[in-house]
Amino acid sequence: MTSSTCIAAALAALAILAGCGKGEPEKKPVSTPVAAKKADPAKPADGSPPPRCPVKVETALTGPDVVGLKVGMLAEDALNFVRCQNKDVVVTYEDRWIQNLQSYGLKLGHQMFVTRSGETSPCTFKNYSEMQKCGPGNVVWNHLAESITVATPGIPGQEKVFGVWRTQRFKPAEMPPADSIVQALVAKYGEPQRTQRGGDGTVLLNWVADAKGAPLAPPDREFFTCARVQARAEGPQQWTDGCGMTVSAQVNVARDNLQLAREVHVGMLHQQALYRFGRELQSELAALDGMRRAREVEQAKGATASVKL
Repeated sequence: MTSSTCIAAALAALAILAGCGKGEPEKKPVSTPVAAKKADPAKPADGSPPPRCPVKVETALTGPDVVGLKVGMLAEDALNFVRCQNKDVVVTYEDRWIQNLQSYGLKLGHQMFVTRSGETSPCTFKNYSEMQKCGPGNVVWNHLAESITVATPGIPGQEKVFGVWRTQRFKPAEMPPADSIVQALVAKYGEPQRTQRGGDGTVLLNWVADAKGAPLAPPDREFFTCARVQARAEGPQQWTDGCGMTVSAQVNVARDNLQLAREVHVGMLHQQALYRFGRELQSELAALDGMRRAREVEQAKGATASVKL
C-alpha cells in the first residue's frame, strides 16, 4: 500500500473522475434491457451559449457523485457544470439512449452527452489513413485524457441525469500507483461490497445497494443481479427495479508494470430510479402520441364535406 501522500495525490486525480443501457424485469428484482459534431466549447454542437459560471449546485440532491455530477441534475445544469470545470472540452451528443424506447415520431432532445478533453491536432485529409485518425469533434485525439458520458433521458425540456461514466487515461510518464487509485476510490465511496483482482492486474470494485439503500454483498443472489452496471461507458448497461444506487470502478494497469494505473473507469447509476422513469417516460410518450392522433382526427372532420362517394 502507498502513503497518505499517494492517496491524496490519487484523490486529486479522481476529483475530476467515473450509456448506453439495458434494463426488463424478472421479479424482485426486475431487470430491463435498454441502451447503449464538432463542438467548440464556446459554441457547442447544439448552438447553446457559453457556460454560465460559477455553477449553482442543487443542494437538495444527495448520494454519491462522479466529478461533482449527481443523479437528478437537469441535463442543462450538468453540461454547464462540466464545461465550467474545463472550458476546453469537446462536446458531442446522442439523441437516443434508451434503445427500446418508442418515441412515436416525437422529436426528442439530446438523451446523452459526452465531453472529452486532452491533446488534439487538426484533422488532415491527405489520404484515407489520415482521414481515419479524425475523431469526435473533428479533431485528431493524440491523447484522450478524460471523457465523461452522461445519460440524460426525458421529453424535451425535462431531461435529467440518470447515469454518469468517467474515464481517465494517463500518459506513460504520469501513471500513478494502482493501489493509491484504489485507496482513493475507497476514500470517496466507502468500502466496496466486492473487490476483484484479475491475473492481468486489473482491479474491479463494486458498491451495490438495494432499492431501500441497504448494501448488498456476495453471496446474496440480489448482489449479482444488481452489480451488473459497467464501469466503462462503452457497451450496453443493465438496470433493475429492485436495485438502488450502484457504483462500479475499473483500474487498468500498465502492461509492463502491474503496479501502475494507466486507466481508471467509474460508472454510477440509480437502477430503480431509471427503471421506473423509463416506464413513466414510455407512458408519457404514448399519451402525447394519442393526443396528437386525436387532434389530427378532429382537424380532419372539416374535410369530410369534400368527400364524394
